[in-house]
Amino acid sequence: MDLLPKDHKDFGSKEYWNEFFSKQKSQPFEWYGEYDSLSEILDKYIHPKDKVLVIGCGNSKLSADLHDVGICNSISIDINAPVINQMKEKYGKDRPQMHFEVMDVFNLSFDEGAFSVVIDKGTLDALLVDKSEEVNEKINVMFSQIERVLRNGGRYLCISLLQEHVLNKLLDWFTDKGWLIRLHRCTKAEAKSEDALAFPVYAIVLTKLRKINGAPMVLEIVHNGIASPQRCSSKKDIVEYVESAQHYAFLKHYLNKKKMVEEDICLELCSTDTGKVKYRMFVVDRKQESKMKFAIFIVVQGRETEWLFSTPQGRQELAANVNCERLIVVHLLRDNVYHSLKEVKGDISAKVLELAPASFKEQVPILSLGDDVGQRDIKCRGQSELSGEYVVEDVLAEKDQFYRRLIFLNSPYITQSEAKLMIAKKKKKKGSAKLQIDFDYIANDYHTAMISGLAFLKYKMLCPNILLIGLGGGTLAMYIHKHFPDASLEVVELDPSILDVSKKWFNLITDNRLKVHIADGLTFIQDAVSNGLKYDVVILDVDNKDLSLGISGPPVAFLETAMLQNMLQLVYDSGLVMINLACRNSELYKEAYSKLKSIFKTMFSRRIPLELNEVIYCIKTDEDQKDVLEQTKDNYATLISFLEKKTTYSDIFDVVDLASCLNEIT
Repeated sequence: MDLLPKDHKDFGSKEYWNEFFSKQKSQPFEWYGEYDSLSEILDKYIHPKDKVLVIGCGNSKLSADLHDVGICNSISIDINAPVINQMKEKYGKDRPQMHFEVMDVFNLSFDEGAFSVVIDKGTLDALLVDKSEEVNEKINVMFSQIERVLRNGGRYLCISLLQEHVLNKLLDWFTDKGWLIRLHRCTKAEAKSEDALAFPVYAIVLTKLRKINGAPMVLEIVHNGIASPQRCSSKKDIVEYVESAQHYAFLKHYLNKKKMVEEDICLELCSTDTGKVKYRMFVVDRKQESKMKFAIFIVVQGRETEWLFSTPQGRQELAANVNCERLIVVHLLRDNVYHSLKEVKGDISAKVLELAPASFKEQVPILSLGDDVGQRDIKCRGQSELSGEYVVEDVLAEKDQFYRRLIFLNSPYITQSEAKLMIAKKKKKKGSAKLQIDFDYIANDYHTAMISGLAFLKYKMLCPNILLIGLGGGTLAMYIHKHFPDASLEVVELDPSILDVSKKWFNLITDNRLKVHIADGLTFIQDAVSNGLKYDVVILDVDNKDLSLGISGPPVAFLETAMLQNMLQLVYDSGLVMINLACRNSELYKEAYSKLKSIFKTMFSRRIPLELNEVIYCIKTDEDQKDVLEQTKDNYATLISFLEKKTTYSDIFDVVDLASCLNEIT
């Protein structure tokens, strides 16, 4: 498996290479490894019958090591005459088939097709010092010389650190010539002392083929040793693979040296069998010192969307709860198979140890919520033109309780809709039980806050006419439908795919009391105002698809002054507009509040603990806010009494806590 940074934008290549070269000026060739650390790859591509050319050999003993394992027919060249004389004196008597010559790689004197293998260990890196036109032309000459002296089917083995410009030059020049390109990671050549920056070393094997016009490029990566190569669709795949590994080396080096408390570092562990990301890991550092210096916390399947595991703040609290200085929080991703917690530990242990502080020498504590990997059953996977790819999955949470969730995969840590499952009273077959949606249970705290908000209605609290913008899985709509039998509800949903999901997987029922319109909420509101329609309550519970704005909901167009004015007109006097606001952008948040206050004179809000959501209650009234609040307290007692007779969950609403939960907006 390869552990790669999910986001390495903060680890720029200039910093990275400066750090490396400033520390390796004294003995740079150590970074390319000797025969022992490269043999796994060299032995695969060099055979006793091959005639080998080693370019820029310096004083490396690679040629001698190859000779000693049967690769005897070799010529090593270097432009430095004293070095060549030393090599002749050192190896000439005992290894007569080895030859050393003073020669410039830009002007090789050998015949065309004289060699079956050319070995380059760090020479290209030393010569391709920048991207200047002068250097570029020199390298073109070098590659042309290598092409000339290699026979068809011959291999150019380039051992390199593959800086960006070096890799791009290799890929561009040799794909243009139609050569086969295969990349190996030389992990055995990277083992260094604890304090050193262990930089990735690569062997890029370029096989000379006759160019066939129109033939596809053959680009391959061997992820681990001599494993089966994986075909790449483009040069970009190789570049991204190399850059990710380089940035991870840099990140690992810094994690070994110091804490990164302010960073939210995420890495992904990919399966070499499937190529899919199997584990996502978050590095959580705390300023406080603890007896437990380093540990792993495995989040069982389906629980990764919970606040404690899905947010930086939650993960900090988790690290504090287990009293650990550096905690690696591991998520098990959907579309993978996990047989046991033991298997997961085996997959991740070696890689996670790379993230430990350099001083950590103990056995790593591995923590979890239980003794297994949890359960996740994907019931449905679909593609919506508006919302993108989505899944409906049943997950096992605490106390052996299953929940059904709708998740949009462009925001995998946000649960779009959630419903509790229960065993149906009637069994389909003997011995088998069917799970069904529990409509008595409210999974989202902000939905509870919206139901509570009905207490702000001066009239028709128990039989309101409601307009709900945003259906989701339909859980809020169905709760109202079941528990308020005299209420009427119109729901507006933009995405027809979501309506299908809510009916099939969340048991949404439409009838004369619950109607769903497939329409744009903005247009529906505007048309409703034009047609003189009125409602007791308007609920805005719609997500924002453009997450780059820093607001999860609603879309900013719903918070424009003209649209808020439409909502005010849409409700009766003493009516109510409720908005689920989830906004991280402080400027947008202030702007939204300013516009709301310009339209609605009486407002309250309720922040949802441990969540971004905030429910804003906008009441269409001229009454004093204190009088409204007193009336609401009385109404709330009536509301709770009414609902307690209709639900099996008596602890969902807390009348005592109502006043303390509300924030008066002035």
